[in-house]
Amino acid sequence: MIFTQTNLPESYHSYQTLKVCSNTLIGGGHIVAVGDVLPLIIGKGDKPQIWLQALNNSKTKEFISVVENSVSKNPSVKVIEVNGTVNVIIQATKVLSVKQISKNSAVVDFIDLRLLGVNIQGNASSMTVGGSTFSGNSMKGSSVLIGIGD
Repeated sequence: MIFTQTNLPESYHSYQTLKVCSNTLIGGGHIVAVGDVLPLIIGKGDKPQIWLQALNNSKTKEFISVVENSVSKNPSVKVIEVNGTVNVIIQATKVLSVKQISKNSAVVDFIDLRLLGVNIQGNASSMTVGGSTFSGNSMKGSSVLIGIGD
């Protein structure tokens, strides 16, 4: 199942505060949308709950699910949880690290979705999308921090 802004996972519950590479989403919302598709969804639970979709065909903008509710759907994708931090690793390369700070807040201190066909990368100090860098921003009441495409 492909997840969009109008078709979210049933078990998804947003964090009140999600810090993403020094940028803060307040009151829920998602890091990125490619058109209507949400390639990455991070929700709260006992540990961060992650849904991750990869671009399967750039011409048709077709996505495939590789992680659902922090469970890998692909043998080359590993989801590893250590002390409240969930890491997603694809073919020995880390693509995401999310740490739950409290039941209502989490921090993404590493992201690199280029292996999944989405040109986003970042660390604890900034996030780069295409040729633009974002650092220290706050957003409240928006459904998506970064929108790519139409």
